[in-house]
Amino acid sequence: MCPSSKMAAREAHLEQIDKLPNRLTLQCIVNGIPIDHHHGPSTSTAMPGAAPAPTASALEDSWFWDPEQNVSSTSSSSKKDDDNDSPRSGTDLTTIPLEAPASEGEIIERLHRQLGDIRHQLKKQQLENALLNEKLTQVSNENRELNENIEELDRQHEVVVENLLTAKKGLLEKCNRLEEDLRVMHGEAAVTKELDELKVRYNKLEQSYVGSCQESVRLKAELEKVVVENVETVAALERKLEDLHTKLDQSEQRLRTETMEAQQRANAAVTETIELEQFLAALKDDNEYIKTELEETRTRCEQLESENIHQKAELDELRQKAEEEAFVALAPKEDDQAEIEELRRKIEQLRLESDRWKTDCDRLQEDNLALQKLEKNLQAQLDEQKQLLKRSEQQTLHEAQIQQLQQEVSELQNELKSVIIDNSVQLDAKEREWQDKLNFLKAENNRIQHGKDTLEADLLEYEKECSNLMKNNDVLIAEIDQLKCKKLETINENAEDSIVILEKQLEDCSRLNKSLDDEYKEMNKKLEEVLEEREELEMKVESLQKALDEKSKTVKDLQLTVETLESEKSSLLFEINETQSREPPSELSSELEKYKSQTESLQAQLTTINEDHASLVLKLQQLQQKSVENVKTWEGRIAELGKSLEAKEAVIVQLQQELERRSEEVETLKITSENKVQEELKVLRERLEAESTKSTTLAVEKDELEQQLTRKLEELEETNREKQAELSQSVETLTQQKDNLVQLITAKHNENVQYHAEIQRLSQLLQAELAAKTEAKPPAECTDCPTLREKLASLEQQIKKLEDYDKMADQIQFLREKSEILTNNLLIEQNNQKVLQQEKQEAIEQKNNLAKDLDRLRQHLLETEEAHTQETVELQQRYEETKRKLQALEDDVKKSTNALTSASIRANQHAETLQAQYHLLQQQRDELVAKLNTADDRDHKNQASLTNLQCALEQFQINRDRDIELATAAIRRELEQAQTREANLRAEIRQLQQQLADAKNGLLAAARISDQLEIAQVTVASLKEELAKSNEKYETLEGRLQATEASQADKVEKSLVKNLVIGYVVAPNQNDKHQILKLISAVLTMDQAECIKVGLNRTGGGWFNSILGSGSAPSTPGANYNKESLTEAFVKFLEKESAPRPPGTAGGGLLNIMAHPSHSQQSAPTTASRTATPTPQQAPTVDQNQNPASATAQAATASAPAPVPVKPIVLGEFLKQSTTTFQAPRSSSSILKDILSDS
Repeated sequence: MCPSSKMAAREAHLEQIDKLPNRLTLQCIVNGIPIDHHHGPSTSTAMPGAAPAPTASALEDSWFWDPEQNVSSTSSSSKKDDDNDSPRSGTDLTTIPLEAPASEGEIIERLHRQLGDIRHQLKKQQLENALLNEKLTQVSNENRELNENIEELDRQHEVVVENLLTAKKGLLEKCNRLEEDLRVMHGEAAVTKELDELKVRYNKLEQSYVGSCQESVRLKAELEKVVVENVETVAALERKLEDLHTKLDQSEQRLRTETMEAQQRANAAVTETIELEQFLAALKDDNEYIKTELEETRTRCEQLESENIHQKAELDELRQKAEEEAFVALAPKEDDQAEIEELRRKIEQLRLESDRWKTDCDRLQEDNLALQKLEKNLQAQLDEQKQLLKRSEQQTLHEAQIQQLQQEVSELQNELKSVIIDNSVQLDAKEREWQDKLNFLKAENNRIQHGKDTLEADLLEYEKECSNLMKNNDVLIAEIDQLKCKKLETINENAEDSIVILEKQLEDCSRLNKSLDDEYKEMNKKLEEVLEEREELEMKVESLQKALDEKSKTVKDLQLTVETLESEKSSLLFEINETQSREPPSELSSELEKYKSQTESLQAQLTTINEDHASLVLKLQQLQQKSVENVKTWEGRIAELGKSLEAKEAVIVQLQQELERRSEEVETLKITSENKVQEELKVLRERLEAESTKSTTLAVEKDELEQQLTRKLEELEETNREKQAELSQSVETLTQQKDNLVQLITAKHNENVQYHAEIQRLSQLLQAELAAKTEAKPPAECTDCPTLREKLASLEQQIKKLEDYDKMADQIQFLREKSEILTNNLLIEQNNQKVLQQEKQEAIEQKNNLAKDLDRLRQHLLETEEAHTQETVELQQRYEETKRKLQALEDDVKKSTNALTSASIRANQHAETLQAQYHLLQQQRDELVAKLNTADDRDHKNQASLTNLQCALEQFQINRDRDIELATAAIRRELEQAQTREANLRAEIRQLQQQLADAKNGLLAAARISDQLEIAQVTVASLKEELAKSNEKYETLEGRLQATEASQADKVEKSLVKNLVIGYVVAPNQNDKHQILKLISAVLTMDQAECIKVGLNRTGGGWFNSILGSGSAPSTPGANYNKESLTEAFVKFLEKESAPRPPGTAGGGLLNIMAHPSHSQQSAPTTASRTATPTPQQAPTVDQNQNPASATAQAATASAPAPVPVKPIVLGEFLKQSTTTFQAPRSSSSILKDILSDS
């Protein structure tokens, strides 16, 4: 049922209840129950010997009880009673017993509760559905974005590979062309012209040979040393080139394998996302199926409730039949008892079925929670797949970096080739310059020192001449061979020092790399230890959660046992009320003590279980705090290690820069001899610029990808913030609900205090009345007095035991403190959430700092590149200075003309040695390139380790977020458990209130019994004198009563009629006058015509007309028969009461009706509280020696109506018990006063 339909049904039932005041008053008149016209009857007295009423409290406390249907059942039962009361009312006045329905306030409260629960459940389901829909949309969007990113990465990768292949092919073709051009240039030189020039130069050199012989001898040793060094360097360069080729091949193979793996991972990720989408669709279907099952179970539960209510109505009918037959035969029939037992069995079966459905509903809810957990796991898997995709993107970036390195290696190869060519060109130029300078030094040897400034201009001219002489290179091959040895002898000795320094730096770099590798291993070990500790903590948390689940299961089991025990308690109390008149009070007190001990033990068990649960919650909180502290400490350690790694990486970068600087110095020394291929270098540079533009475009695309990733991260952070805001709102609502519950508990506690004060006041009034009665009445000597006194003592003991229920207020205080502890725990959890949010913000700030550091490193690399360019310029300047020194040396060589012949002979030998040295230099160059590659590889490894550390940090952050989500889920579960506990506490408070009401009813019953005992003493003394001859008291009393009724049938007391007339005149409104007229007509036995003359011909009015059969037409014989029987019985009763009585009793009149309105106002709340849950304890049995008038008078002091005008109601219980009880003689005015005060 939806909430609107339930509200409409509730309002309809309330209207039906408001329309039926006569039936309720009729029921209260017959059963002797005081009525509050606003709240319905307060208590229900049980008939002696009749079948007991079922435990309504157990039905009301059960989870499937619907108050709307209960109201409808009571109304239907009242209608059936109205239909069936007319033919049976002739036998006895008490043949229309109606069950006291629940009050209107209780029905409204129950309906409000059910509406609130249903709305709360609907809100929860709507929120869950909205969350699921949002999660599904997020997952689908993320899958689409991932697919698009994968496709874009594949396209970019293919484009980059194609560009690299085309660039490689173009470079190879250009190298081949250049080699062919060089060969053609060497073959086209004109040899003849150069031979003539050489002859002329030879004559000149012969003249200068004598001067240069001495210097040549000195330079030979230096040349040999330099030649050896050059051979070694060339060999090293060649080895390095070979190593570079091998590493390039390896890197290409590795790139291919990594690209294949990345594509496979991407395909696997796509398949997994598709599978996850299918699984999510299946989960949606399962969730809908579970919802349908829940709705079916709810409908079944409603059907069971309707069946239960129907069977309850049948049981009520059977109970009415049994009570009617009990008043006729004074004992229930065996057939009716069998039917009642069968109905009870059916009710128990229905309860079992309802419990089974309840377990099914719980199981479905657990399945729903399991599905939610599966959805969370799937989201975690999606996050992991996102991380894998990010890693694949990083791998593609690494591949791009490797491709850039390949391009750099190819550029280095080209530069090495250009260096070799430039060296050869520079050697040729220097040889020509030496020849010119030798001719020039013969004439201007003394002017060398003054012409240093002019030599710079000459050098520029010589460079121009070199560019012109490149065309005639083949002609001067012989001279080049002769002068190579001279040039090698003049090379500076700084090359050896530079090589030694480079080797030392390489060794230092290797040591640093080893130390960094060791530190990286230590970092990995520490991270593994942290992960192991975290896994141990997670295991502990899981074990504690399992323990909590077990404790919660035990709590549920104990609660079920408590409910079963309470139902058993209610049934046992019902049986005690049945057997109270048969068994002695000592056995009742012993059984009550047993049940009290059982309830106390159960309460102690509940307190211990709650304490265990609180201790487990504290342990969980402590473990969570420890885990958070461990996470913080390890994050600090990771940050420190990251800083140390950055410092060491900075040192490595500095060393690499020094290595590059030194290698550039070596290369610049080689570049000094290369000027032939400047045009080719320009072409290559243009190509390099084109490739650099491509690299810039790739960098721009990379930046765009990074911006997209940052945008996605920002969106995810915004969604996370929104979820956190929703969580905070839910926590605030829960705290508000908690505060409301605490306020309700305080209100209930105040009510309990008021009840306790009223009980004390009533006990004082009882004691005062007992003292007054004992002083007024002298004790009569009788044989049954000791037994009655023993009963009084036992009843006083019971009263003392009932006062122990007041101690339950302490337990309520304990529950309040417990709720305060729960609120403190909630505040602690909120503070923990704030701390976690702060940590998350700190992690985001660390991430931003890392991005800033990356930008700073990029800027630093650019600055280092600019520094390298400056160093190259400086090295060129140094080269020019060495050129000047060589020119000075050549001037010296020109002086030694005598050593030319020997130098020409040795030139061929030096050419061969130069070739060997060139090979050695190539090997050395290869070795240096290999070392550089190893250093680059180590740098890449360090970068990979950094990326791995960053990935580990990201994984750690993801795990931490997952832990936060788990902690929030656990907090939600704890809040739900707290709500269930609060509901249980409410149920316990209601039970305690019921027990307090039972205690009050017991006190009232005790007061009634005390009055009955006092009256019984007087009646027993008087009746023993009159009936000493007879042994059978009941038969003689019935005969005597019949005789007195027959003899006094036509007597009416004057004082009664006088009081009725005065009350009619003094009555404030027409309704009261109408009711008093009905009383006068009943006392004076007016017939129908007289009633019409007086104005009492209305059929739908007051309480007396309902007795006379308001449900039927006035013309029917059944209605007349009912009216005659009721009026005759009432007249007989009044005549009997108007008989002479002892002087000790005091009389009153109708004038006292309006005298005590304040008393009714004070006792109004008690009636409202007692009508909450009508239980068997609230219907105390009436002893056979009880006077019903005194009992009702005592009941009126405890359950007075609300402050309304007087509505007198006739007590039909007098007539019901007149045939079976001893009655004390009382005045009619006191009887009417009791009747009107009970109204």
